[in-house]
Amino acid sequence: MAKRVNLLADREILPLLAGIEPAEAQWVLRDYLAGRMSPTIALARIVLSVGDVSEVEALVDAAERAWEPPVPPALTRLIKLLREHRPGLERVAANLGEHPDPQIPFDSPEEGIAAARRFFERAVRRGEEASVAAYSLGDAKLLAKGTREIVEVFERWGLLGPDRRTLEIGCGIGRLQAALAPRVAAAHGIDIAPRMIAAARRRCAALPNVVLAVTNGRHLGGLADASFDLVFAVDSFPYIHHAGPELVTTHFREAKRVLRPGGEVALFNFSYRDDVAADRREFVRLCSDHGFELVANGEQPFKMWDGVAFRARKPLISDCSSMPLTD
Repeated sequence: MAKRVNLLADREILPLLAGIEPAEAQWVLRDYLAGRMSPTIALARIVLSVGDVSEVEALVDAAERAWEPPVPPALTRLIKLLREHRPGLERVAANLGEHPDPQIPFDSPEEGIAAARRFFERAVRRGEEASVAAYSLGDAKLLAKGTREIVEVFERWGLLGPDRRTLEIGCGIGRLQAALAPRVAAAHGIDIAPRMIAAARRRCAALPNVVLAVTNGRHLGGLADASFDLVFAVDSFPYIHHAGPELVTTHFREAKRVLRPGGEVALFNFSYRDDVAADRREFVRLCSDHGFELVANGEQPFKMWDGVAFRARKPLISDCSSMPLTD
């Protein structure tokens, strides 16, 4: 009989999950029950591995039956979360089913940008919360909790203040602009999906220091040199990475151009290739190539979300070699 504890050891978990298929879902359940993953991330990852919410329910029920009573409290919480957020999970599952496969490269940056734009245009029409964070389970309260966690990390890092100007690449529905507006001088957001920007403008309509715009996705043209203290991307840089190394290089060069000396670039998730070591190596090289000072390389500062953080700083004395790009 499994012990009634919040966190279980792998040796207790593995025999009881031996019959769970697919293997990816079994690994997720193991990591969740061992305390290495939040329940919202666990559900989103199981949906990704299984695809259909009804199959997720059957899988979780099978996991519950594997234990003689009492069932571990963590598993009970997961089942409750699934039942309470089933409609939102249906939207998450539909989005994940249409997601561009990160293992299949694009023939050109333009093809990658167009594929990401089509994906997010469909996703935001299906549901705003689910379109920007699978771990929200399509729920506004869960998304707000995850958003607060990101803002708290920025505050802990000392990146916010009444004189600071921020820019988010891939701002989606403007959730972070709305949260940052009371904490900074100006919160800018750009996105390649017009429907995303329409949703963001509606949500931020009463915030005069929020600036939102549709971007072509190729560069940061139209934004002035040395005009931001923080340039960041929350789970959007992987789409730039998927579109090819040319686009990655352009965005690093452009981020340096629009940052003020001493300003930072922060990327939460660098790619979706599932190789953090490779992400770390590439981030170090890009920082070196573009004259950034490395601040953080692949940290995980969150509890609710499993985003991996990469940070770099523009030196106080810049070589001024970056030139603006235009259409």
